[in-house]
Amino acid sequence: DYVYNMERLLRKWDTAKTLVPAPVLHQGDVPARHGAIYFGSTSAAMDEAMASFAAHGVALDTLRLRAFPFPEAVAKFIAEHEQVFVVEQNRDAQMRAMLINELAVDPAHLLAVLHYDGTPITARFIIDAIGTRIAERSAAREQVA
Repeated sequence: DYVYNMERLLRKWDTAKTLVPAPVLHQGDVPARHGAIYFGSTSAAMDEAMASFAAHGVALDTLRLRAFPFPEAVAKFIAEHEQVFVVEQNRDAQMRAMLINELAVDPAHLLAVLHYDGTPITARFIIDAIGTRIAERSAAREQVA
């Protein structure tokens, strides 16, 4: 029966979420309003950027993805932050799209940080992209208050 097989495959998919490598969470001492999700070859630059943010007092929690399908911890991380930056090395924000589609996340909640000029992503690029957006959001919040 077709429906039975589709439901069986869905159960397998749900089981796979519990068996894949868990994402790596980094949280600071202070609760952060913003989070960043990254993966793969962005990891080294992101580690350096996180150290710079911490040194300058910028609170930013991060989650390094290590597998798909996404474990529940990914949806939980996104829900715990006002906005989440998705750092990718491609033009089309493919990981952001996967997060939106698989986890039913509001697209406005995930901000793409895209690097696609053919060179490796750098910490400076990440710091500038995320730092600028955090500063803009803080300035807008102060104007409202």
